[in-house]
Amino acid sequence: MRGVNCRFPRSHVFHLAKTVSICRKLHLVVRKPTYTYQSLRAHEIRLLDLHPGHDADPIKCTVRSVALADKPPYESLSYCWGWKRDEEPLNVDNSTIYITRNLLGALQHLRRKETARTLWIDAICINQANTAERGQQVGMMRSIFQLSDRTVVWLGAAGQDSTRAVQLVRQLAKLSQTQEPGSWGPNLAISLPPLYDPAWSAFAALLKRPWWHRAWIVQEASVTRDLTLVCGDDVFLWSELELAVQYAVDLGFFVAYGGSATFQAFSLFRTRANFQEKKRPPLHDILLQHRSFLATDPRDKVFGLLSLADQDDVAALGVRPDYQQSPQNLFSDISRALLKADDLGAFKAAGIHEKWSEAILPSWVADWSVSDLAVPLNASVSVDHGDKSSYSIVPRFDASRSSISKPMFSTDQKLLRIQGILIDQVEAVGVLSRTRYLRHVSHMFELFFQCHDILEQLKNWETIACARSREPYPTGERARDAYWHTLCAGRVPSNLPSARHDSRYKYYVLLRSLRRFVRFTIRWFPRSSQDTWYNRFFYRLFQSAWRVLGLTPTKVQRIGFPPESRLPNYRRMVRTQKGYVALVPRLAKEGDWIAICQGGAMPLVVRRDGEHWVLVGESYVHGLMNGEAWDEEKCRDMWFK
Repeated sequence: MRGVNCRFPRSHVFHLAKTVSICRKLHLVVRKPTYTYQSLRAHEIRLLDLHPGHDADPIKCTVRSVALADKPPYESLSYCWGWKRDEEPLNVDNSTIYITRNLLGALQHLRRKETARTLWIDAICINQANTAERGQQVGMMRSIFQLSDRTVVWLGAAGQDSTRAVQLVRQLAKLSQTQEPGSWGPNLAISLPPLYDPAWSAFAALLKRPWWHRAWIVQEASVTRDLTLVCGDDVFLWSELELAVQYAVDLGFFVAYGGSATFQAFSLFRTRANFQEKKRPPLHDILLQHRSFLATDPRDKVFGLLSLADQDDVAALGVRPDYQQSPQNLFSDISRALLKADDLGAFKAAGIHEKWSEAILPSWVADWSVSDLAVPLNASVSVDHGDKSSYSIVPRFDASRSSISKPMFSTDQKLLRIQGILIDQVEAVGVLSRTRYLRHVSHMFELFFQCHDILEQLKNWETIACARSREPYPTGERARDAYWHTLCAGRVPSNLPSARHDSRYKYYVLLRSLRRFVRFTIRWFPRSSQDTWYNRFFYRLFQSAWRVLGLTPTKVQRIGFPPESRLPNYRRMVRTQKGYVALVPRLAKEGDWIAICQGGAMPLVVRRDGEHWVLVGESYVHGLMNGEAWDEEKCRDMWFK
């Protein structure tokens, strides 16, 4: 402007430039895509034609609409979206769409040098800004993946010795066709690396990549006919991976590396097999089984699993993909429908958690956005790691003697009224059972560290339960037997005269006796992640110990004693004022009440809050699981907030 001095001090210019730079890095500077989506007709989808090119060439694509009924040839892509703040521009029809860096990496690896490749990719082929279209296309995704020529799984770029891991996958898959796993240590005889070798760590890392934890991949992997996995430049088949994981578990991989590396994989294997065999469980069971999977949009924890459930059940619950509905309303509607149809089975996943707020959701509504690691105590879904016999004992609990629930809801639908009895109050609370994972240490040290956690937890729980007391339990049983039943959450054969007759109990006693040895070991055991003499020494030590005890890795898995199982994980053991011992949710505390409500198979941990009650969660209370304390005449109204 003429006559006005518009010069700024140099320091101001510097700070302004720095601020703009930071905003760009944090994506506070909005970058608008220039690509304009054309509306889709009913039953139409978009396909992406990935143009050929060499490594240094920029990625170029074309998007076109097709009718799914015409069965066009294409491949569907299953991948982990990655961080939105890491978005990169993509040339689509000479316009720009912003996609995550992980997806851009997938396109760079999947691009052919001479011919175009046709793909269906949700981030590009669905207008993510149009909620109505998102809901409509999500309803078609089962058909989209089923009708594709194959599904390509992008596990991510090469890293963590992934090439060696893929080589091990192929080797294990091939051996599984010709060699029986046998006893601990046959890997030496059949030329496999010993379990302390870094190749196994790379294999574990492959199974822990972000893709395995994404909620949408459950449907994508289950409904498709042909699955191919890509990790960097390495390509292998889903069938090879499935054989390799099962064979690795039979060789002792699960015992040496823990269940975290295989749990998600086996969960997917089982769901895919059930779907291919046309088994369609109720929606609630599907949601429970896959609650540990993650989604950026909480609603996708439900919408991404709808096609795997019994469609009559889905319709009865009134659930459909609708992104105009808030997550809170979606979750509340599901819980209300379940409570009206299935007594108190809806409480399997309900209860408070660390981030719970009454203002967001009532305590009686299952918050599916939370990836809870605790397996429901009365779950009908399997929680094994591939061994079909691990949880063959699934008792039928009936704390309220098959009574029928009569739920009522307040006018604003936020309060739930059911009838129940207050049985007892929590007097002493044990430590939280959880598995901690360490970084930058050898897997052998991590194994000892986790063993130490388990042993310290068991010592604390024995004290809480008065397990060594000579005083009889309230049911007249020995305290030790009541403690064992509680630790196993009732998964104990009913014909056993005492805990000592359970084949798992002697291994529990043996493990407990190693407490001092484990404490000494983790104190002096070097924490290096490198393969060294002490890794090999303790591997040989374990190998010899199992042989002396007549164990194999498969037998160790079948023992299924509670430290190995997932049932007590992320729970606490408590003692009540009347002397009952219970396995309760992790947020239970002294002063909470044990209640049994109409229609409930399980006792509940509840907390008084003024005139109302807060649901903490379901519990196993030994001596109350089969209606021993139920008296319908004593029921009173309980309003849950």
